[in-house]
Amino acid sequence: MTAPTAPAASPTLPLSPTVTSQPGYRDRVRTRYAAAAEERIEKAQAAAVELGCTGPVPWGDIRAVYTRPPRSPWKSYTTVVGGIVTNAFGVAMVLGFGVVMLLGAGLAIDKENRAEAATKTAPPAQRAAAVAAAHSGLTHQEKKDLAFFGIAVVGGAFLTSSWRGINDRRNKMGKGYAKEGEEVVTEALEVLPALAAVVGAPVGRPRAEALALVHEKASALMTAVTDSSKWAAGIPRYAGDRGRLKEHGQKVRTAFADKLGGLVEDREATARALGAMALSVATRQAQSAYGALLNADALPAEPGPEVPDLRGVRKVFVGAGIAALGVFMAGTMGGADLMAAIPLALAVFGLGSFLGALFTGKLHAIGQAYAAFKQNGSGAP
Repeated sequence: MTAPTAPAASPTLPLSPTVTSQPGYRDRVRTRYAAAAEERIEKAQAAAVELGCTGPVPWGDIRAVYTRPPRSPWKSYTTVVGGIVTNAFGVAMVLGFGVVMLLGAGLAIDKENRAEAATKTAPPAQRAAAVAAAHSGLTHQEKKDLAFFGIAVVGGAFLTSSWRGINDRRNKMGKGYAKEGEEVVTEALEVLPALAAVVGAPVGRPRAEALALVHEKASALMTAVTDSSKWAAGIPRYAGDRGRLKEHGQKVRTAFADKLGGLVEDREATARALGAMALSVATRQAQSAYGALLNADALPAEPGPEVPDLRGVRKVFVGAGIAALGVFMAGTMGGADLMAAIPLALAVFGLGSFLGALFTGKLHAIGQAYAAFKQNGSGAP
C-alpha cells in the first residue's frame, strides 16, 4: 500500500495594504502650528527655571492662547481669505488710482512738450493746426492700450497682494505665531530663552551677541505691547477706555526700557528681573488682563514719551526714492521740462512711499515718522 500523500499547501495570499487616511492641508498646517507653539512654550519653561522663576505659572492658560477654534474647513477658509482679499482689493484700487494719476500727469506733460515743439518747428501756416493736434485727446487705440494697462496693473496688484497675504499667514501658522493681541504672549515667551542665554554667555563676543539678541527680543515685545494696548488688544467694538489701556501699555514699555539699561551694569540680576516681568506679561495677556500686565509697583509713575516704531521705514523711503529718481531721469532725458519733471518725481516718491508702506504693513510707521520729523524739526525750543 502506498502511504497517503499530504494535501498540497495552499499558496499564501499577499496581505492587502492597510489604507490610512492622510491628513488634509488644513490639518497639516494646524499640526505644524501646534508643534511650533508647544516648542516655544517648552523653551520658555526651561528658560524660566534657569532664570530662577520658581513661582507658579499657569502654563495651561498660556497654552490656551494657541488653541485653534473648532471651525469647519469652510468657515476657516472664509475667515482667512475674506480679510486677505478685502485688503488686496483695497491695495489694487489705490495702486490703480495712483497709476492713472501718474499717467494723466505724464500725458499732460507730453502734450505740452509736443505743443511747444510744434510751435517752434511747424511752418507759420500750419502752426495753429499742429498745436491743436498736439493738444488733441487720445486715439482709440491709445485708449484701448491704456485701459488694458490699467486692468493689468490692478489685476496684478490684486493677485500679488492676495498671494503675499496668504503666504504670510501660512508662514506665521507654520511658526506657531498667534494673531491679533495675543502676539504679546508669543513675544514675551521669545524673550525668556534670550535672557537665559545672556546669563550663561561667556565673556567676549558670545556675551555681546547674547545682549544684542535680548535687546532685539525685548524691543519686539515692547512694540507688541504698545500696539496691542493701542488697539484694545484686538477686542472688536471695544467700548471701554482706550486711553487708559494705551497709557498702561506705554508704562509697560517704559518699565522694560528702564530695566534693559541695567543689563550692562548687573547682567544676571537684571536678566532675572526681566524674566519675571516677561512671564507676568505673558500670563496676564493670556488671561485677558490687558490693563494689568505688570504690577503697579513695577510701573513708572509717568508713561514716558511715546517711541515711534520706525523699523522698515528706511527701506520704504529708499525704494520710493529710487522710483522717483528713475522717473525724473527718464522725463528729463525724454525732453520734459525740468519744472514739470520735479513735481512728477515728487508725486512718484509720495505715491511710492504710500504703496510701499501699504504692501509691507508699515503704513502706521509712515505717519509716526512724519510726526517725529515734525516734532524734532519744527525748531521749537
